[in-house]
Amino acid sequence: MTPDKTIIFSDLDGTLFRTLGDVSPENRRALEDYMAQGGMFAVSTGREPRNALGFIGDLPQNAPAVVTNGAAVYDFSAGKYLRCWFMDKGPLLPFMTSLMADIPEIELQAYTPEGISYCTPEEKVHPQILALHRPCRFITLDALADASFFKFFLYAPLDREAELDRRLREGEAAGLFHHVPGTTDVGGPITYHELLAPNVNKGSAIRYLRTLPAIRGRTVLAAGDFWNDYELLQEADEPIAPANAIPEIKAICRHITVSNNEHIMPHIIQEIIPKL
Repeated sequence: MTPDKTIIFSDLDGTLFRTLGDVSPENRRALEDYMAQGGMFAVSTGREPRNALGFIGDLPQNAPAVVTNGAAVYDFSAGKYLRCWFMDKGPLLPFMTSLMADIPEIELQAYTPEGISYCTPEEKVHPQILALHRPCRFITLDALADASFFKFFLYAPLDREAELDRRLREGEAAGLFHHVPGTTDVGGPITYHELLAPNVNKGSAIRYLRTLPAIRGRTVLAAGDFWNDYELLQEADEPIAPANAIPEIKAICRHITVSNNEHIMPHIIQEIIPKL
């Protein structure tokens, strides 16, 4: 298959990014060559656009990107949202208010079209988590009553994690949100939680993008390494996992490529696409 018949969507952390959180020159050059041959490329990330830009900079993209884990489609070249899927804040905000009151140690980030709002005082947040989520502002949850929410990001210290997880699963069972757990290693292993509207994920965003005239009919390749990529990879025609992906992700992928530290894009573009 030739590049002009394909489109690649790639996760960032653990996939396109090296461990240091950057895009290697090898990945960048491969993508530039691929797009010069008519291929289309965009990121598919849990990050919101302003935060993602702090890491990807001028990374070339020529297709709409999936951001905030599928709650929005964003055009980085135009700097605007093309499609948004918001949470139902009617029952959600009372739940979040109760959660913060019952577990005051939790950190809470609200993702809106205006960016990341920290609903926890700055002096109480984990410094490494904060560093990963700039730019942001500090504001109370009550002050966001009129906002539209893409997602929430929550973290609790280890001694409150089990309680937080239980409460979130109860909220998901009640249909308030789609709960996506995650882990990272910043200053020690950390478990975090992301909440999106029910049935909203990276895969649902890809289904929308497939309807766009510029993308319709192209073979969709997608690369990802973790739980928030699961639906993305299920939706792709050619699901791809880096060697460092979790076993559950590898199990649903047709292709296992090199690790995120070994430049996955040259392998996808030069080894996988020509054999399709």
